[in-house]
Amino acid sequence: MEHRLELETLYEISRVLAGSLNIESSIQYVLRLLKKLMGFDKVTLTIYDPSTDQIVVKATSSGTFPKEGFKKGEGITGKVWKHGVPIVIPDISKEPEFLNKLWKRKNIKGKVAFIAVPIKVGGEVVGVLSADRKVSGKDSLDDYTRFLNMIATLIANSFSLERKVEKEREDLKSQNLALELELKKIYGKLKVEGIVGRSEQILIVLELVHRVAPTNATVLLRGESGVGKEVFAKAIHFLSPRANRPFITVNCGAIPESLLEAELFGYEKGAFTGAYTSKKGKFELAQGGTIFLDEIGDLPLQLQVKLLRVLQEKEIERLGGTKPVKVDVRIISATNKDLESMVKRGEFREDLFYRLNVVPIFIPPLRERKEDIPVLAHHFVETFSKEYSKKVRLSQEALEAFMNYPWKGNVRELQNVIERMVILDTDGVLDRSDLPAELITERKAERRVPSANGKSIWEVEKEMIENALEECGWVIKEAAKKLGMTPRQVSYRIQKYGIRVPK
Repeated sequence: MEHRLELETLYEISRVLAGSLNIESSIQYVLRLLKKLMGFDKVTLTIYDPSTDQIVVKATSSGTFPKEGFKKGEGITGKVWKHGVPIVIPDISKEPEFLNKLWKRKNIKGKVAFIAVPIKVGGEVVGVLSADRKVSGKDSLDDYTRFLNMIATLIANSFSLERKVEKEREDLKSQNLALELELKKIYGKLKVEGIVGRSEQILIVLELVHRVAPTNATVLLRGESGVGKEVFAKAIHFLSPRANRPFITVNCGAIPESLLEAELFGYEKGAFTGAYTSKKGKFELAQGGTIFLDEIGDLPLQLQVKLLRVLQEKEIERLGGTKPVKVDVRIISATNKDLESMVKRGEFREDLFYRLNVVPIFIPPLRERKEDIPVLAHHFVETFSKEYSKKVRLSQEALEAFMNYPWKGNVRELQNVIERMVILDTDGVLDRSDLPAELITERKAERRVPSANGKSIWEVEKEMIENALEECGWVIKEAAKKLGMTPRQVSYRIQKYGIRVPK
C-alpha cells in the first residue's frame, strides 16, 4: 500500500467527518473515497439496530442498500460484531462460511479478499465496516486491515459525537415542559430549592436575581465550579417575561471548536461537505427565550466576534448563508475564569467582555456561607429520601462534619455526598458511620488543632460567643455586631454548642 496515498486518504476522510454533524449524510462520500482512492470494492457500513436486534446496512460505496441484516454471530460480519475483532478472508471463493448475503457476488475474477473490522464506541461494538479488495502476490492484507481499522476509528468518533448531539436535541424537545415543572417545584417567590440558603451573601444574590429578571439585560454569572450557576440562570429566565419561551444551554467548553459555530448559528444546505439540509442553531432555537452560554471563557476568539455581532445587531448568520437572521434572545453567560486577565493577555475580546458584563452576579463558594450548609443538607436529604423511597434523617454529628469540611466542589459536592449517603444507608440515620472517608479525615484534623491555651478551636469559639452574649445582655443582634458576625451566624452557633440563653 502506498503510504502517501494512504495519508492523503486519511486526511480527506477525517476532514469530511470532522466537518459534518450528520454522519449518515457524509458516510456515503467516505465509502466512495475508499473505493476511488484505495481500490476497495463493495464497501459497506452496518450499524446495530435495536428494533430488530441486528446490524443493518446504513451506507455502501455503490449507494444501494441491501435489505438483509445480520444476527449476532451470523456470517463473517455477524462474527465481527459478536467478537469485536477484525476478520480477513484471503479468498472469498474458497471460504465456506462466507454467506455472500448482501451483495450476491457472481463470476468473481481473480483473487478477492474480504476484510471486516469492528466499529467500537466506548468498548461497545456498534457496527462493522467491511470491504472487498482484489489482491495480488505483492499486496499485504495486514496493511489493508490496519487501514480499515483506522477508518473505523474515525467513524466511531463521529458516531459517538453524533450520539451525544442527538441526545441533546431530543432532550431539548421535552426540556421546556420539564423546566416548567421544575420551576413550580424548585422556585418560590424569593427562593429556589437548588439555591436554598439563609446566609446574607445568598440573599443578596437572590435580590439581584429578582431585580434583573424582568429586564432584558445581559447577565454574567461568576463563581467557582459547582456553585450552581446554571440554576441561577434558570431562575432569571423563569422569573422573566420570557418564562414561556425556550431556555437553551450551551457549554462552550464541551463542544469541539469545529462544531461549535454550527451548533450556535446553524448552517445552510451545502455549507460544507455533508450539509445536505439546512439546520437552525441554538440562537434560532432559543427565539424569544434565553440562551445560557456556560464556560464562556472557553469560547474561541473567532466565535467571540460573531457573538459580539449578535449582541450589537440582534442577528446571526448561518454557516454558508448570505442573509442575516434576526433573533430575539436574552444572553446569560457564566464562567469560573478570570476574564479580566484573559482580556489583558488577548485571549478574550475586551468589547465582548463589557457587552456580557452588563449585570455581573458573583455566586460565593459554599465555604464562605457556612450558614447555608444545614439548610442545603436537610433539603438534599429530603429530596433523595423521596427519590429513593427511604425514610432518612441527618444526625447532628454528620451535620457538624459537614460544617467543618471545606467543600471545594461547593454545592454540587455536598449534593453528591448526601445522595451517596442516602443510597448506601441501612438504618435510616445518616451518622458518622455513613460519612465518606474524606469528611471523617477532615473532622479528625479539625479536632486535633489546638489553640494557644491548649483548648480546641470549638471550645474557644463557644467561650467567645458566650462572653459576647453576656456583655450585650444576651441580645443576639448586638453580640453579632461585637463579634463581626451576622445574627444568623450567632444563632446557629448557639444551637451548635447548646448555649443556654436566659429568657
